[in-house]
Amino acid sequence: MPFDSTTSKDLTTVQAYVCSDAGAAVARAVFERYGGTASALHGGGLSGATRLSTGARLADIVLAEIGSIPVEMACECVAEISASGAHVIVLGDQADIATYRAMLKAGATDYFSFPVTPEDILAVRPKALVAAPVKLLSLAVMGSNGGVGASLLAQNLAFHAAAAKGAGLRTALIDADLQFGSQAIDMDRDETAGLFDALMAPERIDETFIGATMDPLADRLLMYSQQVRMGQDALPYEGGLSGILPPLPTAFEAVITDLPRETLMRREDLAGHFDALLLVMPAGFSGVSAATRLMERLSARNPDLAIQPVLSELHADAGLSRKDIERTLGHALAGTLPRCDAPIVRAQRAAKPLVAVQPRGGYAKAVKALWSAAQVARPATPNAAKPPVKRRFFG
Repeated sequence: MPFDSTTSKDLTTVQAYVCSDAGAAVARAVFERYGGTASALHGGGLSGATRLSTGARLADIVLAEIGSIPVEMACECVAEISASGAHVIVLGDQADIATYRAMLKAGATDYFSFPVTPEDILAVRPKALVAAPVKLLSLAVMGSNGGVGASLLAQNLAFHAAAAKGAGLRTALIDADLQFGSQAIDMDRDETAGLFDALMAPERIDETFIGATMDPLADRLLMYSQQVRMGQDALPYEGGLSGILPPLPTAFEAVITDLPRETLMRREDLAGHFDALLLVMPAGFSGVSAATRLMERLSARNPDLAIQPVLSELHADAGLSRKDIERTLGHALAGTLPRCDAPIVRAQRAAKPLVAVQPRGGYAKAVKALWSAAQVARPATPNAAKPPVKRRFFG
């Protein structure tokens, strides 16, 4: 197939984002010849495609129309979409060579001005598709006190990270509470016996070991959750937590760890394995006091750790105001988990995450916002050099 001689139609996905009848006609003609359905044709043009692109690849090949936005803005859109690993073929009314060069410089695989035929587009031969750059996020969730909903937040963050309508990342949920871990129980799953094997011999962790020992909760989401039994001591196993976290990036794009505060106090070396820590606290005096002390201690010993305080309204406590809490912490709150008793009951009884039971509710919105805040808070890493793109136009 001339559109991509290295990849079959079954493996190459194409999505079109248009904003005119001419653009829609070209896209439909491409689909007729190459293969595709009406569901792959969208409105919104290049800017609409960019709004939908949150770092995950929209498709292997994105056919997008500039529309009425300025060329400078179009270049920014192309750069953002192509950064996900997608090949971007741009359509527009501008027929000048400056626009063509600007599009290619921004990362477009090719640019065509109207009128354009489907044969022109199908003659483009992008290089073999490359994997989208992996931006691993290792995130810990910890409560300042018990019962504030830290485990609930960790669970829902993991499902959001893995969901197709969320971040769409291959995600690991690690229940680091080896004494009273609740993740497997809340999801009505058997405990993952392989967790203790991994903790005692972390060098064994690879794709094969993960596939055999982790529990697949959903598409792209796997879990470790196990409790010690009568007569077992959790402390020797805890020592292995710092051993299993480093190998996970080879198999996952996001790692969410449900981390008890006692474990982190005993194993402060664990903090070095996280990009960010969400510290969940109630609006009460003891909770805010504990959170303040934890933040001071962790910041002093781990200055690179991004600590994001989160207010939980799952129970009222003293009902301290957000302003008073932030003044005491000396840090802005990253978000608030709203009280939602009835949805939580439904989710718990169904053994499902709250973001699935009530995807448009206040809690789900808070989870999404906290995920975004954690992305912003993570330490900056240098951008990898972008490989050259081989292009053939008017083949």
